Amino acid sequence: MLSILPVSFEYRTSLSPKRLARRLDRELTEHRPTLNLMSQGRFMRKHKFESCFYGCRTSADRFQVFHHEAKKRDGGSTGFFGRITETENGSLITGSFRKPVYTYIFGGVWTLVILLISLMAAGMREFAAAGAFAAVWAVGVFFMFWDNKRPIVRAYLENLPAEKQQDDTEDEE
Repeated sequence: MLSILPVSFEYRTSLSPKRLARRLDRELTEHRPTLNLMSQGRFMRKHKFESCFYGCRTSADRFQVFHHEAKKRDGGSTGFFGRITETENGSLITGSFRKPVYTYIFGGVWTLVILLISLMAAGMREFAAAGAFAAVWAVGVFFMFWDNKRPIVRAYLENLPAEKQQDDTEDEE
């Protein structure tokens, strides 16, 4: 899916916010995607032969979830940036599926460079070259922002409440 714009997501779970946070800490491989692409590359090499969900909790109620597929270098893939809020029956997960910030920054720089080259070619009346650079821009944006990670991460989030909870009524009897 071409995911340039963030897509909102909301899901109710029966887990308490504290249990949900503990479960995320337990199941996710700890890694925070940053602008440091060397760090991202080291993480991808370390987990080269295994598929895993990775991410981190950035505060008590905010978290990030990404999916890494074995034998892929998918550091700029779509992830979930969410928040946990307490409800009377458990928790509410709200957030959005989007790319990491560095992917948008690189996409903006890519657009600016190709736009300048296309304008220079058009200024020299080389319209075929300007059209070729516009095609290169379109292909580059497609490869930067296309992936199929959103359904995978969404399925992971929807399976979070599968943990069995103890029933409080058993203790009262």
